[in-house]
Amino acid sequence: MMLAVGMTIGLAGCGTPPSASTAAAGSAAAPSKTEGSGGSKGTIVFSTKTITNNEFQRVMVEEAEKAVEAAGYTFELTLSGDELAVSKQVENIENAINKGADGIIIAPMDGSAIIPVLEKAKKANIPVIIADAAVEEGHEDLYLTYIGSDNYNIGYEAGKQMIEKIGEGKVCTVRGASGAMGGELRAQGFEDAISESDKVKLVNQQAGNWLSDVAMQVTENMLASDPDMKGIFNCSDGMLSGVISGVENQGLNPSDLTIISVDGDKAALDAIKNGKCYGCVAQYPRVIGQKSAEI
Repeated sequence: MMLAVGMTIGLAGCGTPPSASTAAAGSAAAPSKTEGSGGSKGTIVFSTKTITNNEFQRVMVEEAEKAVEAAGYTFELTLSGDELAVSKQVENIENAINKGADGIIIAPMDGSAIIPVLEKAKKANIPVIIADAAVEEGHEDLYLTYIGSDNYNIGYEAGKQMIEKIGEGKVCTVRGASGAMGGELRAQGFEDAISESDKVKLVNQQAGNWLSDVAMQVTENMLASDPDMKGIFNCSDGMLSGVISGVENQGLNPSDLTIISVDGDKAALDAIKNGKCYGCVAQYPRVIGQKSAEI
C-alpha cells in the first residue's frame, strides 16, 4: 500500500521561495559567471553522503547532474563515502569553497555540523541550495532555499496510517542517524501522531544510523524486549532490508507486523508486493535533484 506526501519546495531562504530566475537575489548572492575551459559557465558542486546502495541519493544526484549540464555548467560530485562520515562532508564542502565553486548543492548529513561551513560559503559569496534534509532552524540566511519533502508530515502520516491499520498495540521506530534532521523530523511526526491514540503506544525508538545491519540489530533488540510488537516505523528504505531481517531473526513473520517505511525505493516496493512491508510514504528524489540544480 502506497502513501504519498506532498513535497514542500523552497520552505526556507529569504522569506519567500526563490524562483529559478530570482534565486540569486537571496542573502548568499550568486557571483558573476565567466566561461571556463570548454565553454562551461562554471562549476556546480553536489555534496552528499554516498550513492552506493542508496537509491534515493543516487537518483537525486543523477537528476541534478542532468539539469546542471543542460544549463551549460560543469557538475562535480563529492561524496563522504559513509552514512556517518559527517566530518568528511564538511571537509568536502570546504574544499569546494576553496576551489571557487560557482554554486553548491548540499544534502546535509547533520543539520547542525554544517553551519560553520555554510557561513564560510556565504562569506565567499557562493550560493548554496539545501536538498533533501533540512538545516537546524535559525540559520536560513546562510542558504538560498531548501528543496525537500515535509519530513515531519511524512512521519505524521505514517503514524496515522499505523493507528488505522493496527487499531491497538505497541509500536516502535527505527530512527536514522543522530543529527540528521530529515530522520529526526520523521520520527517526531510519527511520535506525535501516535500520541493522539489511546490504544496505540510507541514503546521504543532506536537509531539505525541509515545502515541495514544496524537496523537489523536494533530491530532484534526492540522485538526481544517486546515480542508482542504490532508495528514498526522505519525512517528510510535504506534500512528496510535490515528491519525485515531483524523481524525474521526473532522467529517472526514480517507479514504479521505492520511495517511502514519511507522513500518508495524499488526494493521497498518489492517488499510490499511480497507481503513483508505494509507500505511506504513516498518521496520524489528526481524532483528534489532537478529543482535544486535549476534554482
